[in-house]
Amino acid sequence: MRLLLTGDSIIARKEGLAEPRLNATLKSMHPGWQIENTAVSGINSEALLVQLPQLVLQPPAADAVVILVGTNDLARNKQVPLARYRQNLAGIAARVTKQYAPKRVIFISPPAVDETKQHMRDNRLIKAYAQGMAATAAAYQCRYVDLRSAMMQTGQLSELCRGSLNDGLHFGQPGYDVLAHLISETVTQLA
Repeated sequence: MRLLLTGDSIIARKEGLAEPRLNATLKSMHPGWQIENTAVSGINSEALLVQLPQLVLQPPAADAVVILVGTNDLARNKQVPLARYRQNLAGIAARVTKQYAPKRVIFISPPAVDETKQHMRDNRLIKAYAQGMAATAAAYQCRYVDLRSAMMQTGQLSELCRGSLNDGLHFGQPGYDVLAHLISETVTQLA
């Protein structure tokens, strides 16, 4: 299985490793998987749409493309309005599904946050952006994974959201375990 992962810092962060933490976690679960990670910390949906050729369309073909974007779109200090976010996602989905079968394109919602530490984002706002992503994924017949809900359902949100930055957003290994499990579960259904 060859995966192409792209999006923002949630996908890109190394958390003390030589490679992105998500790559390492997925490889530990599936040693035979080949993973290319083109994520860019700080990217939002507008920038991803512009950089789509370099980040998704030009790298070698993959068996599945995983896209997690929106974390920076919904931040109050640099917010992209929800309607514009959905337009950007539609543009991303339209272009990616010209190259990949829709069922092999996996959109992942922005993660939940620990609101006691994270002041630019809250889980109510994240839910609205996640719902926008879910609707866009459905319209383009892509797969959708609700990371926000999965994190909240654990009942251990503060533990999941504790990474080296400890800012309530960027998580460490427990958060990456949840994310990797969701990706693994979705990708193995494609085989």
